[in-house]
Amino acid sequence: MIHPILASLVVLISAVSLPAANVAPSPPVLKEDGADFVRMGQATFRWKSVVKIYDITLHIGAGQLNAKALDDVPMRLELVYYRAFTAADIIKGGDTLLRRNVFGDTFERLAPRLAEFNRAYVNVKPGDSYTLTYVPGRGTTLRLNGDVLATVPGYDFAAAYFRIWLGDEPMSSKLRDDLLGH
Repeated sequence: MIHPILASLVVLISAVSLPAANVAPSPPVLKEDGADFVRMGQATFRWKSVVKIYDITLHIGAGQLNAKALDDVPMRLELVYYRAFTAADIIKGGDTLLRRNVFGDTFERLAPRLAEFNRAYVNVKPGDSYTLTYVPGRGTTLRLNGDVLATVPGYDFAAAYFRIWLGDEPMSSKLRDDLLGH
């Protein structure tokens, strides 16, 4: 019988040695959904600080670099995956972090739009890229590899959903700070 710690180490080493996606850096300036964006920060999210999960880039509306995180300004997050994930895993993780970062009845109030957004998620493989683009008056658009999957209206939705990465209880405080250029 293999010792449980040794078995865990074998699984971790196997995961670390999986081939990673070839990730190209995100451009410093881009245009999407009628808005001009400039890159604010980039980071790599690592599980347990070891296994690369995805590279993430935050772009903010051009001329808005002095805006505070989650202000009602154009925002864009791009996640480029190193690992495969099911849509169910992405949704479960997102919903858990969203609940940690919204207050009062916000989660319930956003539930219909969140369900619509979550229905659009599909499985990802290494090299796939999800983008979340919020433009005031237009809403939050979810894309996979550049293809539009869903657009959900409302600044309140964007402010809540972007909290997964930029809120007080984000996926990672270091990741949030790197994205915000701190």
